[in-house]
Amino acid sequence: MKRTCAVLSLAAVAAVATVAPAQVGYPPTASPYQDFSNKQEFTIYSGWFTGATGRAGVAPQGGPLLGVRYGLKLGGPVEMDAHVARVFTQRDVVSPGVLGPARNLGAFSLPLYLADVGLTFNMTGAKSWHHLVPTFGFGGGVVSDAGTAKDIGGFHIGTAFAITFGAGLRYVPGGHWSLRAELSDDMYQAQYPNSYFTASPGVKSVLPASSAQNQWLHNGVLALGISYLIGR
Repeated sequence: MKRTCAVLSLAAVAAVATVAPAQVGYPPTASPYQDFSNKQEFTIYSGWFTGATGRAGVAPQGGPLLGVRYGLKLGGPVEMDAHVARVFTQRDVVSPGVLGPARNLGAFSLPLYLADVGLTFNMTGAKSWHHLVPTFGFGGGVVSDAGTAKDIGGFHIGTAFAITFGAGLRYVPGGHWSLRAELSDDMYQAQYPNSYFTASPGVKSVLPASSAQNQWLHNGVLALGISYLIGR
């Protein structure tokens, strides 16, 4: 009896193994997966920088951005990439020694540049699914106001270390052109000057004395771009 059960079990496994490929396999012309093998990628993109203004409300505000991206395939699903972007933004300037509404001197335009190098991972490997490739990645770089002088209160962005991470979706229809959408968080640290924590007679300080002098700012970036693929 045990021997008969064992034979029947082996027969059932063999039958399943024979039928399964027929059920889940795809003929090449009907497969939802397509190969893509570009070695390099150049992208021009535009989008929106949300701009976290921080506790004092003086960091760069939201604004449009324009940038370029270069990608180099390292092997398998891994790609090294580099971004450089310019944000068209502005920020409020405050005069710490003034009380009331007159303390805020208004918004002034500011050149803000983002640059980073990182790694991107194609979640479908070297293939696309219905011409779509979801991605995620991270990197490090700098954010800079291109040497803009400190304002009347002694605050500026300067050039600060930045960390980026995010996810995206590529559309790869074939040929040398593709589309890319990315949503990321660009983080950098703002440093508030001592004048923000000093209270003059009858004038409240911009920030409480117990507040930290440095603050990490999270800035969301939504970007859409068109890419030219090399080495297909």
